[in-house]
Amino acid sequence: MTLLRFTGDLPLWIGLTAAIIMAVSSWLYYRRESHQLPHALRWILPLLRSTAFLLGVLILTGPVLHHRTTTGELGQVRIYLDGSSSMTMHDRHMPPGRKLLIAEQLGWLPPGTIDSDLLTTANEWRAVCRDSSNQMTSVLSPAQSPDEGDTESATQSTAQDQVTDLTKLDRVRTDAVRNLSLLKARLPTAMQQKVQDELLTPLESISTQDPGKAAESVAGVNELLTAAAMVASEIRLAFEQQVEESITAGDSTLETVLALFDDSDRWQRAIAGLNGEQTASDSSAPARGVILELTEAHDVRLFVLSGKEAAERPKDQWNTSADGSSETSDRFSRITDLSTGVIDTGDVTSVSAEQSDGHQAIVLVTDGQHNSGPSPLQTAKILGSQGIPFFVVSTGASTEAQDLAVIDVEHPDLTFQKDRVRGVMVIRDRVTEGAQFVAEIRHGDSVLWREQLSAMNISERRVEFDFPVEQLVEDLRQLRNTEVDSHMIPLNLEASVSVLPDEVETSNNQRAMRMAVMTDGYRLLILDGRSRWETRYLRNVFSRDEQWTVTTIIAGPGTDQSELPRGEDAQQFPTRRDLLFNYDLIIFGEIDRTLFQPHELEWIRDFADVRSGGVIFIDGNRQRLRQFESSAIEGMLPVEWSTDPAQSRPASLVLTDRGARNPSFKLAADDEDNEQFWTELPPPRRVAEVTAVPGAEVLAEAVFPDENCALIVTRQFGAGRILYLASDETWRWRYKTADIWHQRFWNQMARFVMPRPFASSDDFVSVDTGAISYRAGDSVDIRVRLLDLEGRPTADASVDALLWKEGRIVRTVNLAADPEVTGIYRGRTAGLIAGNYEVTVRAAGYSEAALQARGAFVVEPQDNGEMSLTAANESLLQQLAVASGGEFLREEDLHRLPELLSPFSGGRVEERDTSLWDSYWWFTAMLLLLTIEWGLRKRAGLL
Repeated sequence: MTLLRFTGDLPLWIGLTAAIIMAVSSWLYYRRESHQLPHALRWILPLLRSTAFLLGVLILTGPVLHHRTTTGELGQVRIYLDGSSSMTMHDRHMPPGRKLLIAEQLGWLPPGTIDSDLLTTANEWRAVCRDSSNQMTSVLSPAQSPDEGDTESATQSTAQDQVTDLTKLDRVRTDAVRNLSLLKARLPTAMQQKVQDELLTPLESISTQDPGKAAESVAGVNELLTAAAMVASEIRLAFEQQVEESITAGDSTLETVLALFDDSDRWQRAIAGLNGEQTASDSSAPARGVILELTEAHDVRLFVLSGKEAAERPKDQWNTSADGSSETSDRFSRITDLSTGVIDTGDVTSVSAEQSDGHQAIVLVTDGQHNSGPSPLQTAKILGSQGIPFFVVSTGASTEAQDLAVIDVEHPDLTFQKDRVRGVMVIRDRVTEGAQFVAEIRHGDSVLWREQLSAMNISERRVEFDFPVEQLVEDLRQLRNTEVDSHMIPLNLEASVSVLPDEVETSNNQRAMRMAVMTDGYRLLILDGRSRWETRYLRNVFSRDEQWTVTTIIAGPGTDQSELPRGEDAQQFPTRRDLLFNYDLIIFGEIDRTLFQPHELEWIRDFADVRSGGVIFIDGNRQRLRQFESSAIEGMLPVEWSTDPAQSRPASLVLTDRGARNPSFKLAADDEDNEQFWTELPPPRRVAEVTAVPGAEVLAEAVFPDENCALIVTRQFGAGRILYLASDETWRWRYKTADIWHQRFWNQMARFVMPRPFASSDDFVSVDTGAISYRAGDSVDIRVRLLDLEGRPTADASVDALLWKEGRIVRTVNLAADPEVTGIYRGRTAGLIAGNYEVTVRAAGYSEAALQARGAFVVEPQDNGEMSLTAANESLLQQLAVASGGEFLREEDLHRLPELLSPFSGGRVEERDTSLWDSYWWFTAMLLLLTIEWGLRKRAGLL
């Protein structure tokens, strides 16, 4: 295959543009001399001259013919480069010896600058210990069980097996002693005698001939091999000390390269190693890249793993600048998935190794911080069974750096303005014990909470925090649009720990903390005709909660107030409809109908129908709620009374299917336990006999011998919800448990009946977008309430939600009318990308200025603690290599890949270039054009 390439100083587009401009200019210039010539010469002469000029300028682009010849069958190599955020970490805490070896591999130092004999010895020493330990697993394997009654045969068989195992044991011990003795000779003199006395001599002295001590011999060999494996670390330490002595000697080149290494991140080093490009301006000739060597015998494809995708990088983009200038921080994924991308771009099927052609391999260049997606170990096993091994290159330090990190912040998503925010900051405290640092939570420049801490050097530390937000929320409210009522104020806080001097990674020292604060508490109106036990306990339940403002009115015959107290003060029934609408919930008890004026009952009806408020009716022994059957609120009630005023005492309570599915009726975590728990609650002594009206739902029943009777019934009424209780004896649930179940039940009932608060509202529209923050890819539910000029719900309007991001509309969501609640419109977005969003409403018949309320939320990128760990996960990467039958390498061993992968290819690629721009063919063409042009001009008499 032959391709035309351009390798000159000028890019092709610049050179071609200049050549065309020169050719056109020369053609126009020489065209003036040919007006009197015959028609053919009038065009040919300028064309010949301009074509020669075109070829002359194109020399600057360096045209060459690239010839590629393939012989045999090439190996298939897929290289996957980890493109996650952790690859942007620096490894300043890596030992200097490893830094310089990596720099040498990258071409930043001349080959042989660093004496790596000790490091090689350490690796070989560890390999000998590992292989010997693995061989020990086959020693003294259990003998097969003999047939019953064949005792003599079994004894002979066991003895024979034991002799065979002793032979294996002796061979393993002997090989280990021989190999370690050879390596001992390469150790520093000070270590040789210690290794001989403490390891080799005891290993040689273990007896392997006594069958009775076989198990003891195996244990002794294993113990010594384990101790020998630890020597590899001492050898590495000796290597680092050797390098330190070279640096201390004052070699400025080494200091420069170390500074260069500290300024480079894992991604930059991986690119440099694969491509062989330089980042050191004063280094020697560029090193030859691994990819270039691999392409000589393999068909190479390069992929960048970004999140759950593997994007193939075309060959013309392989030579990305090693300084990472073409990559921006937002292009690195906040998760590491080492499995999904490999599966999606490969043929992961149940093909046996025998069926595989044996010419495929995978190279994985990563720091191993897998934190999302399926297990890469399972993928490696599947591919390994197909004869496709993983050659894993570990990038990054093998030990953790000095690092403080905010791993997580546990806090409520929603709180009230007068509440204190309580939670836990989870800190990864991996710094020197005793070091002082500060943990704090901020809003902009304002510090809301701060605590001085002393480092403990532990992997996870939980620090509790507690701070008020009332003043902060009040200040933020003053800055908002006064024409819009903000019922929820979003708070974008930052939890952080101070940066210490020795920290390597500082991007994980802070974490966003987003929450919403309700500016308005809930308001409750309790109406009753007598101070019965249920009313007393309900008033206490809600009054003790700072989130609630409770107005309790007890009026009627036999009470201190024979008439309904009316007015605008506390503990008075509102004298205006809008004042009643300021409440969120009304609990309506056994109060006399004659106390109300007709328009007041209409207000209560509109409170549910129009305001979308919640109303709970609690019936009692006096059956006074039946008096309202022919009043303005008759249609609100979800039940009808039978002729029998009340039933006798029920045996127990039971949830209906609808009640069991309703989360507001959960008093126990498990569904079965919850249903059982309801049957064990103390039943009331009397229950009003009622039946649910069409469209109402029975949520709980009282169990009687003959049949069950409705106990708790609900229905949707207009924009609001109604709940009816056929008994006023839930206070009996306090028996021996105080407020545990009674308070929990009523808090859940209140939130079930009340409308969910909107984030903001104006005269015509209210907007709610649910949570204050979402994860990337999540869908967002949008809820809107639309009112007309009279403040009544608008039905069947055409309503759209507009999503704004960075000052422009990015999506339009059509909102459909809620079939159960008039005036409510709902819609759901598709999955959203990370960013800050605002939601405005557009409705037919309403001007843009009229609909000013808006919602806001944040979509946060996926974050699985990507930056919380500063060391490469070499343990996982070694398992991947072993499970697939491949090899594990560190980044300083990257140059070994072509040698290791050579058995996977049966072909060869030969490439050569034919330079056109400095060949005689190119100049011959130019001279030929000019010669022909000169001859024609002379013949035409122009010379």
